[in-house]
Amino acid sequence: MNTNKSDLHVVELLARSTTTGNSCLDFSYERLGDTGVLFLARMKDLSHVTQLNLSWNELTSKGVEALAKCKSLSSLTTLILDSNDIGDEGALAIASSKNFGNLKVLTLTKNRVGDEGALALIKSSCLTQLSTLDLELNQVGRDELAKFPDGTAVSSLSHLNLRRNEIGDDTVLNWLQTGAFVPTKRLNLGWNKIKNKGAEALAKSPMLSGLEQLILDSNSIGNEGAGAIAQSKYLESLMVLELHDNNYNQSTAKVLMDLRVRILIKSHLKGSELNLNGKQLKNQGLKALAQSDLLSKVETLSLRNNHFDYAGLEALAQSKHLSSLKSLNLMDNAIVNKGAIILAESEVFSGLKNLNIENCSVMPAGILALAQSSSLKNLEKIILNKNDIKDKGMQYLAASKNFTKLKSLKAGDVSISDLAVRMLVLSQNLKNLEELHLNGNSITRDGLTIFYETPNLCALKKIDLRRNKFLYEDCIFLSDSPRFKNLEVVRF
Repeated sequence: MNTNKSDLHVVELLARSTTTGNSCLDFSYERLGDTGVLFLARMKDLSHVTQLNLSWNELTSKGVEALAKCKSLSSLTTLILDSNDIGDEGALAIASSKNFGNLKVLTLTKNRVGDEGALALIKSSCLTQLSTLDLELNQVGRDELAKFPDGTAVSSLSHLNLRRNEIGDDTVLNWLQTGAFVPTKRLNLGWNKIKNKGAEALAKSPMLSGLEQLILDSNSIGNEGAGAIAQSKYLESLMVLELHDNNYNQSTAKVLMDLRVRILIKSHLKGSELNLNGKQLKNQGLKALAQSDLLSKVETLSLRNNHFDYAGLEALAQSKHLSSLKSLNLMDNAIVNKGAIILAESEVFSGLKNLNIENCSVMPAGILALAQSSSLKNLEKIILNKNDIKDKGMQYLAASKNFTKLKSLKAGDVSISDLAVRMLVLSQNLKNLEELHLNGNSITRDGLTIFYETPNLCALKKIDLRRNKFLYEDCIFLSDSPRFKNLEVVRF
């Protein structure tokens, strides 16, 4: 072979890799072409290489065939061939290679692989360790095969990405019959041409009983197909289901939401704690959540940043499955005063010990509702940060016997002044308070003096007074005062 510029470049890169002993060989965007890869495969001992990246290198099946014959690549675990011009012949060469027995990850995104090459890889008797196969942006589904390969799918293949191909209902049916999806736990079929028939076939296939993630967004699935998936008895292992941007109506969307909530609960419930923060449940999701009997053992429920308002909270307040609830996090949801009233009036929340309504747009009237509640009498911790509670709201709290068990009060950035401090310190209902956060308000030296001169809040151990209106000498007073010196934690 004549040495050209590409060959010399390969020699230089390979020498550098060999010298450093680097097991990851990255030739991405080097435009080596088939000639460069042929030279690479024949030139050096590559037995130290475990990861090889040849994406964006203008490769065809010819170059891949040479790579598949390279005996020194037997340690390879990851092969990246994205954005080349590799067709079925290249895929078949990889599938039949005896040198890739340790390969675990193979990505062929944006090539020309069709059904023949894809199924050969999935059913390869040589790629016995393959766990991830990425065939996004290929030609799967374009041409229907007359004959399908025999044998079973590689048992270790757990992640199969077929996104943005040309897969329609017939392709789904054919692939199901060949057992191509049997070992898969994560299956991505998004942005294809799947309609009701294909979706119904997926829903009715017992071969998908182990599937944990199913992505079907941006297809053409209607009510029948989406409804079949929502009611499937074989998809009980699902942890993730994506069906957005299809053609079903609101009624089917509700059924799918019920399924999504069940999936979320199963995947995020840890003992008695359920964390659903940031899942964009909205009001519809809260309604589905409230109806689930999977909540019966939940003691800690976190719903931070889910874009619901008081309507969603009202559905939760009517749930028959929250009798064990002790801790509720509603942070970053605009429940407003009406939501606080719902909290105060519902017997469902009577067992709460911890309540977080930070940044929920609650005002003094909402605090008044909590203060007058006939059921919220067991709170030990309440977080009110970033609400417009003002001095009036703190007055309601300090005067209420509902908070006699309170051990922790966090009221940072709630627009209060020294007046609120006076009411808290003089309160006869906060004798059990151990932790008090009043950071980010308008408290001055007068507020500190009230703390110093009044011997109430005798259980207090921690106080946070950062970002208030203190002068330098006020901070000296804080640090020297015996009242504050005796506390375990003082932040100012």
